[in-house]
Amino acid sequence: MGRVDLRGLRRLEFSRTCKFTDPAVPEGFPLPQDPGDNEGDEEDYRSVQAPWMQPSNWTTESRARNVLGLVDEELLLSVMAKAPLLSVFVMYGFPFDHDQLIRKIADRLFSGAGTGTGIGTSSSDSKGSGNSNGSVNDCSRSGVGFSSEFRKLELVNQHYGRARVRSIEYLLNRCPPGLEELLLSISFGSRAELDSEGDFQDDPAALEQEHTQSNGDKTGCTAYLDEHSRRTWNLRKLTIGGDLGGPGGLIWLPLLQRCHRLQSLSAHLFTDVSLSQLSTVLRSSCPELNDLTLHCMTGGSQDDQQIALLIQSSQAWKHISLSFFHGLGSFSTAALVHQHSTTLETLVLKECDGFCSEDIQAVLSSCVNLRIFQAMTSGGAEFSSTVYLDASEMVDSPWVCLRLESLKLVITGIARPDLKEDQYGRPLTGPLHDGSIRGYNMQRIVYSQLGKLTRLRELCLGHDVPDLDDEENYHPTEVEGQWKYIDPDEQFECLEFSLRSGVDLLGGLKELRVLNVDRMNIRVGLLEVQWMAERWQKLERIVGLVVQGDVVMPKHVQWLYDHWPGVELPRGLGNFTTAFSSRLM
Repeated sequence: MGRVDLRGLRRLEFSRTCKFTDPAVPEGFPLPQDPGDNEGDEEDYRSVQAPWMQPSNWTTESRARNVLGLVDEELLLSVMAKAPLLSVFVMYGFPFDHDQLIRKIADRLFSGAGTGTGIGTSSSDSKGSGNSNGSVNDCSRSGVGFSSEFRKLELVNQHYGRARVRSIEYLLNRCPPGLEELLLSISFGSRAELDSEGDFQDDPAALEQEHTQSNGDKTGCTAYLDEHSRRTWNLRKLTIGGDLGGPGGLIWLPLLQRCHRLQSLSAHLFTDVSLSQLSTVLRSSCPELNDLTLHCMTGGSQDDQQIALLIQSSQAWKHISLSFFHGLGSFSTAALVHQHSTTLETLVLKECDGFCSEDIQAVLSSCVNLRIFQAMTSGGAEFSSTVYLDASEMVDSPWVCLRLESLKLVITGIARPDLKEDQYGRPLTGPLHDGSIRGYNMQRIVYSQLGKLTRLRELCLGHDVPDLDDEENYHPTEVEGQWKYIDPDEQFECLEFSLRSGVDLLGGLKELRVLNVDRMNIRVGLLEVQWMAERWQKLERIVGLVVQGDVVMPKHVQWLYDHWPGVELPRGLGNFTTAFSSRLM
């Protein structure tokens, strides 16, 4: 087989999906001899071809690497060297010690500087370089000559590993100036390692030593240090995933001080102090940032005013997604409404206790360009009673977010005198259940507001996933060894979704694709599903109509199977009996 021409390759992915049946590597791709027979291994790395490449021109390693994630570095660097137009490089999985691989990839990206041949030219290929060992060109001799095509780099490790923050900085310093997207993700349990407290202080001696080690001599170090100290990065999107953090603040935070054009940031926060540090740096260094995704992993509560400062760190948020921010409340809501009501398009709040009914209504009645709004617990598990919208809030304050396409929200406070007992068999009491409030006026108010969202594609008013891990949800039955799971988050103050209650007011939702009414006490029958089939012809999925363990198939469900087979009806768990319980562990 002849050599593979990679001069037109623009996207390269390495991942651990290679199988033993893969064909041999073409001639020209040197592979080291494996120390033994790897027939017992189950995974490998695969070089994924670009969509436009012919299958016959691209094959992968036939020998599997072991489960620690060993990658053939020689093959990888050889491919990169032969692809001068490479613009996207994605690598899923690292060797156990991927710190050195990060540096080797950085060197390969930097090699060929000043030659005009892009990524693929090493110093051994450049005339007059005087260097035959394939190392990186000297900075002072070659200048900055990165591939102008390189735009995206993703390095993801799902296994335990380690990396020094200086190696990440080393990578960024040697990446092409045109790099716009960077994703670095290290598995939980790993930590980015600090060489010292001054790891990010740009110490000249440390930088000179680093430069000398990479280039073999001290020639040009002064120019390199001058360029290094004033270098800013062109990153538009930065994702720091996994456990790339330290016991103190955010050890990668100084990276942001050079990302003045950053528009999107996604990261995990592991300490309370990191929240205030991040707010300060974003405000001073990232004026174009408008997309923020943060997962707070501290396990405790955060101060509402600190969260508000984070929200105030941008002049015009478009997309905000916050997870596990316990303590988000009135200060944060005020910052959203007063500063970003005209620009905010996405607001996703998962497991953000403290975001109460008044806060939800304030956002929906103020943010005119909102397209995605989700305020519910993550995955529907561990339902927080503070995160819901009381229907009474909607009476005198209409929503202005008429461009909504996705709404995930619990709406409660609706009179349901038709329901007499809760899931535990206890009588339901109070004005919403004792019959003192009759009629469907409140339900019609809610239906009317939802019916105005004519662009809605996803309407989720019920939870997706019950909390099956909490042993308190399992109750003994009269049968020895049998336990009954009772859903503690079943809704009893929700919309009925019947025609008599006014569901026909939702007839204008012609774009609806997904309806989730799971874990809600609804009154849907044959007439209702026939109405849905007539009015919501683009509907693809209904969650909450079918419950696992139903002995008799309801007529309306059977009608859907017979007359609307294209609609997916996933089974909900409901309250079920099992021989297994976490109590038995």
